[in-house]
Amino acid sequence: MRTLQQSPSLKAAFQQKIDIKKSSKHQEIHEKLGDGFLGGLGSFIFEVNQAKNKFKGNVGEWGVSLILQSFPDTWVIFNNALIPTNSNSLTEIDHLIIGNCGVFLVEVKTWKGSFTAYKDKWKRREGNNWIAVDNSPTSQSVYHQKMFTQWITYLIPSLPDGFVTAPVVFPIAKWIGANDCSVPVLQGIPALLQMINSSPNCLTPMQVEAIAQAVENLTLTTNTTPTAKPILKPKPIKRQNPTI
Repeated sequence: MRTLQQSPSLKAAFQQKIDIKKSSKHQEIHEKLGDGFLGGLGSFIFEVNQAKNKFKGNVGEWGVSLILQSFPDTWVIFNNALIPTNSNSLTEIDHLIIGNCGVFLVEVKTWKGSFTAYKDKWKRREGNNWIAVDNSPTSQSVYHQKMFTQWITYLIPSLPDGFVTAPVVFPIAKWIGANDCSVPVLQGIPALLQMINSSPNCLTPMQVEAIAQAVENLTLTTNTTPTAKPILKPKPIKRQNPTI
């Protein structure tokens, strides 16, 4: 499998967005705790937690990416791929895989413990209780699927229906119970490989390359979501009175 990269300027633009969110969070902490010792401690704890989560996420994503290298060179992977959204912004996908079996937008969750989900509403087990999870990973993947499909089908006409799949993979969770979720929920990397390998062929080699080039060459513009030009109604023709 070939690994492709997007432009550094695109990555920098997305990092700037993240930095703005972090700055807003720090401001919120200081507004609650003040600018003294407590505020500084709160900001420090926030940064430590961010670093721990990023490290765990990177380790999990690296493991998935390494195993996926077993696919042939006709397949393409983008790690931490960026795609445009309707809000003139960008959203990140852990692994964007393109091959003859379709496009796979893989979200990796390095969550530990036991989790249950029903219709995209998630809960985690704490002792004998089940606590609601605020950010639903399957809802996030549904959003990624919608945004990517909308963008790529505008750029490349005649792509087949249902060629984009957005699975959520839990490589280290103890137990996962998911029912009636909008996207596939997989426990462990072998389940991801089995899903991809069992998917039917739906893309031609030319379509695979066209999609890969579109992702690789994505650039920011004033409007990151292309929209079709409206078709104007023809002006009515004024009929002249017949001469006698």
